[in-house]
Amino acid sequence: MIKPVQGAKANPLQQHRRRFVIILVVVLLAVFLYMVSDLLLGVIGGLLLWGMTRGVFNRLVRWTRGRQGLSAGLSLLATLIFLIVPVGLILFFMAADAASLAQKAGKWLEPYGPVIEQKLGEIGEAGKIEILDYEIQIEDLTKKLEEVAGTVANFLLKLIQRTAGGIANTILLIFVMLYTLFFCYLDGPDFLQWLKRIIPLSPEQSERVLSDFFTTSFTTLRTLGIIGVVQGTLGGVAFWVCGIPSPFFWTVVMALASVIPAVGAQIILIPAAVLLMLIGKFWYGLGLFLWAWIVIANVDNILRPYLVKRAINLHEIVVFLSTIGGITVFGFFGFLIGPVIAALLKASLQMYEEMFKLNLLPAEETTSDAT
Repeated sequence: MIKPVQGAKANPLQQHRRRFVIILVVVLLAVFLYMVSDLLLGVIGGLLLWGMTRGVFNRLVRWTRGRQGLSAGLSLLATLIFLIVPVGLILFFMAADAASLAQKAGKWLEPYGPVIEQKLGEIGEAGKIEILDYEIQIEDLTKKLEEVAGTVANFLLKLIQRTAGGIANTILLIFVMLYTLFFCYLDGPDFLQWLKRIIPLSPEQSERVLSDFFTTSFTTLRTLGIIGVVQGTLGGVAFWVCGIPSPFFWTVVMALASVIPAVGAQIILIPAAVLLMLIGKFWYGLGLFLWAWIVIANVDNILRPYLVKRAINLHEIVVFLSTIGGITVFGFFGFLIGPVIAALLKASLQMYEEMFKLNLLPAEETTSDAT
């Protein structure tokens, strides 16, 4: 048997074939990802649900004596009952509350129009306010406040619907997610092993990349859930105490707003506090303002670094930038995609640094010996 000579150049024909295969894989992969780009969110959701619920699946496999198909079906049913259905009900009631708010908001503010004019009149003169040499008519400002109050709910509702891609697309994504979840129960471990084999990295590096993906995704979702529930509940209770219409709707909105680091529910609470002061409910407004900055803001400041930084080991500024950038580029669900990309980038840079040091080590040793 003839052994290949070490250091000999590869056959030119083999090199051409290798280049062709690489180009073919890259082109077909790009086309495939383009075809399924609208469904990738459902696939990623299925993978994450599998990672979070496979412990339940493993227990069911033991209870059903190895019947994986039955266990996968039961796990899927449990996920529907305890996760998908409650989220769907929350969004349904939120939409109903938003429709009610769109009708009530203008009427709720209408009696306070003269009060708002009086309060703003105390600041300005002759029915106008001058800001940076620009005159604002108080009467026009009052009408604008009433218009904004009457349309803000519709705007937020449309924003949520546009982010979800409409009812039909949402149903399709849920189907893709559940379909992916079912087959992850059956073939997930084999898929991960195959993925590790085709990634041109060492087994340890492949494991690190996949581990960072799942860890970052789980941590981001857990952080959103905990901070969102706490901030939304505290803000919703405050709105109910202050008599602001549709507190359930605002509770969900503030929970969703919590995905923005360092801002969170304050983007809703502070304007509401200012509005309460303008309509004559000064102490309610002041109380809401203090509640927002002293209590609710510290929920984010205390929990987010603890939940995020310690789990995925990313600096707070990186978490902030990746979250904001992810939302800007990918829409609402960028809160999940942005930190995942940042974590994978960090893992890639660490692997590059390790390989770079290993390549430099012999040259450094040679230099020191020569000296």
